[in-house]
Amino acid sequence: MEEKVEVKIEQIQQKYTPTVDNSKRVSSLSIKGLKQKADVSNLAKTENLAVGEHLADPFSQEDAIKHWDDYIEILETKGKKLFASYMRLSKPVLMGTNILLEFPNQGSKEDFENTNSDLINYLKTNLRNYDVKIKITVIETYKPKVIYTNEEKYKHFKELNPNIELFRQTFELDL
Repeated sequence: MEEKVEVKIEQIQQKYTPTVDNSKRVSSLSIKGLKQKADVSNLAKTENLAVGEHLADPFSQEDAIKHWDDYIEILETKGKKLFASYMRLSKPVLMGTNILLEFPNQGSKEDFENTNSDLINYLKTNLRNYDVKIKITVIETYKPKVIYTNEEKYKHFKELNPNIELFRQTFELDL
């Protein structure tokens, strides 16, 4: 006698949702491609920080300056002398967890801000405080007056040396 055995087979269905990448492919040799590559690497760096433990150890002005100078040396060994020179423009001043910097012009401030993500990550890691931020102010310096005419030159020299008026009168010179 034959026995009929019923076997139920359960099918497991998974929903498949295809992902469509509508973005155009960009050559890595083009300017747009380089910018896109930099954006992706900056995003990856910030995501790595968010995953780790959130440290908030206190640190002193001396600690900040020590790690600041250490990073300058690292940059110089890597050949990034321009960024190292930006860092040498201003010694960091600590206010809470903010590091305050002063730059002489807007251009150097913008260059520094565009390339300081590695510095911030280095400081956060070595100071063991993920609340570290860099605040930059631009200090407009006095621009000397440019002297163009002979009268302006004479007045300038007269301010520097009042005896020049005596010299002019003695030799009967005109402007």
